[in-house]
Amino acid sequence: VCVCVLCTLITRYACHSSFFQDEPALPLYIAYVVILGLGTGFAVVCVAITVLDYKYMGTVETSEHFMSAGRSIKLGLTATDIVSKWTWAATLLQSANVAYKYGISGPFWYAAGASVQVMLFSMLAVQVKRRAPTAHTFLEIVRARWGTAAHIVFMVFGFVTNLLVTAMLVLGGSAVVNALTGMDTDLAAILIPPGVVVYTLAGGLKATFVASYLHTVIIMVALCIFCVMVYLSGEDRTGLGSPRAVWDRLQYVASIDPVEGNKDGSYLTMHSAGGLMFGVINIVGNFGAVFVDQAYWQSAVAANPSASWKGYILGGLCWFAIPFTLATSLGLAANALSLPLSADEADAGLVPAAAALYMMGSGGSLLILIMLFMAITSSASGEQIAVSSLVAIDVYRTYINPQADGDMIVKVSRWVIFIFGMLMGLLAILLNHIGIGLGWLYLFMGVLIGAAVFPIAFSISWRDCSAVAAITGALSGTVLGIVAWLVAAVVQSGHVSVATLGTDEVMLVGNVVSLLSSGIICTVISLIAPAGASWEKTTMCITLVEEDAHAHNSPETVAALDAAMRKIVIWGVSLTVLFIIIWPLLTLAAGSFSLPFFEFWVAISVIWGFIASAIIVLLPLWEYRDAFVEFASAVMGRPRPTPPEEHDITKYGTITTSAPAPPGAPKEGPAETSLFHDGPCSPDGEASVGGPHAMAVQALEEHSVPMLAELDTEAEHDDMQPLIEDSLA
Repeated sequence: VCVCVLCTLITRYACHSSFFQDEPALPLYIAYVVILGLGTGFAVVCVAITVLDYKYMGTVETSEHFMSAGRSIKLGLTATDIVSKWTWAATLLQSANVAYKYGISGPFWYAAGASVQVMLFSMLAVQVKRRAPTAHTFLEIVRARWGTAAHIVFMVFGFVTNLLVTAMLVLGGSAVVNALTGMDTDLAAILIPPGVVVYTLAGGLKATFVASYLHTVIIMVALCIFCVMVYLSGEDRTGLGSPRAVWDRLQYVASIDPVEGNKDGSYLTMHSAGGLMFGVINIVGNFGAVFVDQAYWQSAVAANPSASWKGYILGGLCWFAIPFTLATSLGLAANALSLPLSADEADAGLVPAAAALYMMGSGGSLLILIMLFMAITSSASGEQIAVSSLVAIDVYRTYINPQADGDMIVKVSRWVIFIFGMLMGLLAILLNHIGIGLGWLYLFMGVLIGAAVFPIAFSISWRDCSAVAAITGALSGTVLGIVAWLVAAVVQSGHVSVATLGTDEVMLVGNVVSLLSSGIICTVISLIAPAGASWEKTTMCITLVEEDAHAHNSPETVAALDAAMRKIVIWGVSLTVLFIIIWPLLTLAAGSFSLPFFEFWVAISVIWGFIASAIIVLLPLWEYRDAFVEFASAVMGRPRPTPPEEHDITKYGTITTSAPAPPGAPKEGPAETSLFHDGPCSPDGEASVGGPHAMAVQALEEHSVPMLAELDTEAEHDDMQPLIEDSLA
């Protein structure tokens, strides 16, 4: 069978220097249907869900809800959102590319090297809930700890990260749209973002969670389809359809075209120098893509306390299946089928598209296109809301209009979403025209932003890290990383160009130097001159824009978060060691995989993919089952349960009571004293005198006398007196 199919392939692709040969697999109108039709369709669905949520579920649109989704997102949706944000175009495209280049080690190192960052970030997610429960962005934490200078420095890193991630999303997507449909690459880059802008404008962060769920479900279903086609469908016209068929074909292909740097030239071995080098680059470079991207901090802010760390662990484990299972399927299939992909096609991420097209015809190409569009739009919405939060909170509210109210913050956020969304494609167009591809940009990202990882992590985890140490470490690490990157290119190739700077060895040097030099410099300076700071700066100096009850931790929540911190350290470190040390070491004894070992490997891949898909599809539905029942009741006209009257004297922000309003206050609604706009943080990051507690006490004292005076009876007076005394205490 192998010989017959290979003969067919050789005849079909004789003298072909590339797979696509500038002939699109799908008609041009399909690109418009997917980009404009699906984009509009999802925008309508997400906007409709947002409107129904406001109308029937009693959700009130505030700036806090727009930027933090009420800080009440549950485990399943948090995990799904993490999977969605981390599923870039590169996840689908480059994972298969490294499988095509290095064999079976490629998918593993892509998955392991990019999932450990998410699981380790869970430790920071818990710390956000413990030490900065009112924060909206990681830059607010930086400013509260280290002041204005550090705030501006790390703001630059944050915006650069968002620009690079956005460029990669659109760059990879437009290349595949061009290859599959013939649509102009620049036109595709312009048309992809607008649909995302619509629902992000309407619903803010919560709309992105809804979109993330819908998009990720489609991605996981498509992943299962491709997995079945390659390994579970029975031998078809391609000669694939079972692990044995793939193993036989790969053995034959390796005998003709062995993989340089792999043991015995085999595609089926973890003894791969190239695969290991890619793994190291992937591990080092992706720390910056997670730790410096506001989108991941935003998910930590939006999650409820119990989901803050579990969501990242579960999300990392589920995300592992996407590059691991998909690339083990389509990436190895492209090798087994000996598809004549050119180096440029592979670097553009066209390996899965080629394999799907050959195995499933135009239907496979369409499924890849839809899958890719879901990944791009889902991640892009997260980047849009992240950029809008940074501009609205850390630029506008901090430096332009400190007195901005919630309505103004939402207005600024929406303008930023619109402008950034419309401009998203321009950077991708620029990079495409100067010859920078998706693979190059993916590896380069760690060189440019890796130096910010340790300082940003220390901002919420190490009290002795000082502002001087953080700034010096980040800037010095960036300079050293870029210099090492350039020098490595000259040493290896004798000159500097896009091609020489993009080799694996050169990128490895730049990534490692940038990350580690920053960490070492920051740590040494902090040990020599420890800051000895108090976490009161982050718990008390970051103010809300509008009141959000979920931003305040009860004593029980604080105790639960303390216990969770101990657990998450064990979980995060253990899974990291398992993925990047124990698992690879256990495979070395296998050498070139025998058929039984390869079948075992494929079984792990398939089972992992199906379990992850089930979790992503079903867990959010189960967790929000009560909300569905409540929504159905509201639609049918049944009254929603009325919560009992509450006296909510909050730790920060607006003081609200159900008592009569003080003299001069509006008759409608509760009495309010705004404590948000005169925040307790001075420009240098130090807490100003009094802080929110003193301000709250003063407001209560001012209002307590007129509140008591307006009570009609002595009994009412006696009922209110203990409340005010307790609140003052």
